[in-house]
Amino acid sequence: MPLASEYVAHGMALVAIPTGLKGPTSKGWNKSVNAITAIADVPDFVGNIGLAHAYCSPTPTMALDIDDLSKAQEWLAERGVDLDALLHADDGVQISSGRKGRAKLIYRLPYGMAPIRTKQIVDPETGEMVLEFRCASANGLTVQDVLPPSIHPETGKPYQWAGKGDWRDIPEIPCQLLDIWQAQLKPAYVRPSPRDDTPRDSSIITLPPETIQHLRSALLSMRADDHALWVNVGMALKSLGDVGRGLWLEWSLTSEKSQHD
Repeated sequence: MPLASEYVAHGMALVAIPTGLKGPTSKGWNKSVNAITAIADVPDFVGNIGLAHAYCSPTPTMALDIDDLSKAQEWLAERGVDLDALLHADDGVQISSGRKGRAKLIYRLPYGMAPIRTKQIVDPETGEMVLEFRCASANGLTVQDVLPPSIHPETGKPYQWAGKGDWRDIPEIPCQLLDIWQAQLKPAYVRPSPRDDTPRDSSIITLPPETIQHLRSALLSMRADDHALWVNVGMALKSLGDVGRGLWLEWSLTSEKSQHD
């Protein structure tokens, strides 16, 4: 792939993806030692190619991955962000798969900032993905997004660069968008008042922060690759409401299957 060397020259870390797939299959592909970051190490790609966000330089990159355009617009608008303005920004850089109702904006993190954990936003009623802030997995490894001109396995068409900006000059993530992302990573916690007898929403579970951290540590000590284990853990955490759901989604990102676009 002729663009691979140019990508690396502009600070992108790459991963090789087999033809017909949207994600790598080699063991340990998401570790920094296996990312392609030097032009001399760029192989002759015969398949697709991905952007390893956490290992890019001089700063990590991230993707604002939109799975449902209308719901994402509404969700971001409630938090003061105009998605249409981001999509039509003069310096906006996008990766387009050609699928209707979807979009993907690419940004760099502020200088000196470490990779940030990926956060998925789902529709609470349907459980379907709305949007995703993508950079690193819960255990600190990279996630990836497919780069042009890789071929989309479902449409059979190449991914393309879109937006008014230039991929050679990826803009920094807007402060407001970064704040929203980081706020979403904070665990849900409501401290009950001993004098407050008002009935509370059953989806809000009041757990001490140390308990939440213990649960998170226990989950992150194992991988979510085994489907039966993944289902059983999800059922066990269901009784914890939104807190349990958040922990389960976070843990799910440790599976290599979650790294695919």
